[in-house]
Amino acid sequence: MIKYKILFFILLIGSLSYSCIQDSVNQTQDGKDIISADTLELMIFDIHLADAIITSKIMKTKDNTAIDSLVYQSVYDKYGYAKDDFEQTLLFYAHNKLDSLNVIYDRVIERFNIRKGEIYN
Repeated sequence: MIKYKILFFILLIGSLSYSCIQDSVNQTQDGKDIISADTLELMIFDIHLADAIITSKIMKTKDNTAIDSLVYQSVYDKYGYAKDDFEQTLLFYAHNKLDSLNVIYDRVIERFNIRKGEIYN
């Protein structure tokens, strides 16, 4: 499960890097309409949990695309944002606040380690 999380993180950073190179129009210069760092941290944590659910054998069917979309959408709905808001915020942080994004991911990883400790104790 940890391997999937690390893989997802690497794919996310790779896709963000690719998006940054391909389309700098997505960058919000002044930071308006950007999800707060605290909320972004919680969303990223939940997105990774959703990814773990999706990649687990529990929910595997022949065609998971509809279910996958609903699982991710439930995370966006929980915080009152759309998928585009989340993606725009990640792009903003990747372009303008990469150090802050690294700190957010460090805290997300710490949350997973705490959760893992709770499960295995």
